[in-house]
Amino acid sequence: MSSGTPTIVTRLKADLKAAMKEKDKVRLPVIKGILSDIMYAEKSPASSSSFSTYSDADVATVIQRVIRRRHESIASFVDGGRPELAEAEKIKIKVLEQYLPKQLTTEQIEARARDIIQKLNVSGAKAIGPVMRDIGISPAEASKARVAEVVKKLLTGSA
Repeated sequence: MSSGTPTIVTRLKADLKAAMKEKDKVRLPVIKGILSDIMYAEKSPASSSSFSTYSDADVATVIQRVIRRRHESIASFVDGGRPELAEAEKIKIKVLEQYLPKQLTTEQIEARARDIIQKLNVSGAKAIGPVMRDIGISPAEASKARVAEVVKKLLTGSA
């Protein structure tokens, strides 16, 4: 990461300060929540990173996990007949998405996957593991689930 580009955590902390000054009732709890989730992930025993070395890719993974949980909440709220709560969750997702790095398109993922498949000269479902290992797409660029879905589609011909 270049020294001129602020990290995701740096941006979050600056935006937290701004949201507090503006008394922004939408952004403030979302930013506080994601910073809390990031700190929890950093301190969890499963985490091999320390606070000072937690990368943007690690932070992006945490943000993607929170967004996925919010999408599940939206489905629950819609099923429960609470569309106003579903709308509130959608707004929170929009705030969170501002902090994710630019995501790769499906076409870009497919292009990288085709290159790896060709390089490894593999096919079939058993090749998913080796292709996923060599594809080199950061969790900040695209979620592993999305990459795996594309790789599986290319190798087996189904999604």
